[in-house]
Amino acid sequence: MLADPSLLRRLAAENEVKVLPPGQVLLDFHKYIRSIPVVLRGHVKVVGEDDEGNEILLYYLKPGESCVMSILGALNSSASKVRAVTVDETEIIFIRPERAASLIRESPAWAEYIFKLYQTRYEELLEAVTKVNFKKLDDRIIDLLEERAKLFETRLITVTHQEIADEIGSPREAISRVLKKLERAGAVRLFRGKIELV
Repeated sequence: MLADPSLLRRLAAENEVKVLPPGQVLLDFHKYIRSIPVVLRGHVKVVGEDDEGNEILLYYLKPGESCVMSILGALNSSASKVRAVTVDETEIIFIRPERAASLIRESPAWAEYIFKLYQTRYEELLEAVTKVNFKKLDDRIIDLLEERAKLFETRLITVTHQEIADEIGSPREAISRVLKKLERAGAVRLFRGKIELV
């Protein structure tokens, strides 16, 4: 989404760039945000949490994207309301909050990038709320698998029933039951640690 290559080069030159393994927590609930991540390569999962500690997937960050919640938290010196975790090996620019704030004044491309991120994330959050409130569990599971298939460009998705349960915010037993039903209907094939979309 950050389409300006000169701005991307400038950000990489001025800030720390790291390559992180899968499962690395970038932001965590109730922790203060010390830097703003911009993904260069790989993917990051961003989840929210309800009052009882149950998590639900909000959105994925793809190359060129950043987390709006981290931008807000960093610029306002507030604690994180989300957890962001790398899904695969991920290369990230970590922008210092003070640099991100000065860039808003200096760079129209950076300001435009942030506004577009807000719009994209707002639309994704509306979609997530609609799914939770109005879609059946089997439709939500298929939507999640389709999203992962598109993200990783494969119909054979590496994911466990527990991961789906965590991302959707439903009990694992219910997820397993619905996946078996979907397999009988010919919509998916189930393997150990993998699901194939048919």
